[in-house]
Amino acid sequence: MRESGFTLLELLVAISIFSVLGLGGYQLLQSVSDSHDRVRTSIDSYIRVNQALTIMQRDFNQFVPRPIRDEYGESLAPMSFDGQQYLVEFTRGGWSNPGGRARSELQRVAYSIDYEEEILQRHFWLVLDRAEDSEPRSQVLLESVTDFRVMGFVDDSPERDPVDLEDNAGVLPAGVEVVIATEALGEVRRIFQLVDSYRPALPGNSENDGGSEVESPESELLVDSLSEVRPGVER
Repeated sequence: MRESGFTLLELLVAISIFSVLGLGGYQLLQSVSDSHDRVRTSIDSYIRVNQALTIMQRDFNQFVPRPIRDEYGESLAPMSFDGQQYLVEFTRGGWSNPGGRARSELQRVAYSIDYEEEILQRHFWLVLDRAEDSEPRSQVLLESVTDFRVMGFVDDSPERDPVDLEDNAGVLPAGVEVVIATEALGEVRRIFQLVDSYRPALPGNSENDGGSEVESPESELLVDSLSEVRPGVER
């Protein structure tokens, strides 16, 4: 008479089946966990890029056509592209002054990229017309940046021509296109359109100097920003 129980072969088959089921369940959980991490990384990257673009939008939104003088006494245009140190440099208004200090409400800002460290930096000066010891304050705006481009254009046609400020003295761009490339999101583009684009920059104009009252930036400029992200990236 056969005793009740499982044979060795039956036990081996049962163990094999449970092993396959356990391995499949582990792989499924691992896949879900990896997908969650990738989604979280993409969301965090999108938030950081959006924060950087918001700061840039605030700067371009308050652009003021006020030229300055550098530390050598040479005149610099209200907005310049592809300088020796900075990809774009311009004057903006609306610099908040909660402490009530005796300074201008205008501010000179610039943007640059360090390709070795892959960081996008924002620079600003405490004065408009610089002295020999005037040094910019630098802020790390975004990390893991592989490319950064800024281009001014003179019209809103699909094939935009970049502005050559040397050949068109006193002509300001109709808008600015900013391109930021990151490892996580690829290229992100945003366009800032400047309404009062062809107002000449007068070197001797003192209306916006340090002690003068500055008009509200909202009454000066209207900026329409449009963002375009590579396919697959949520706007």
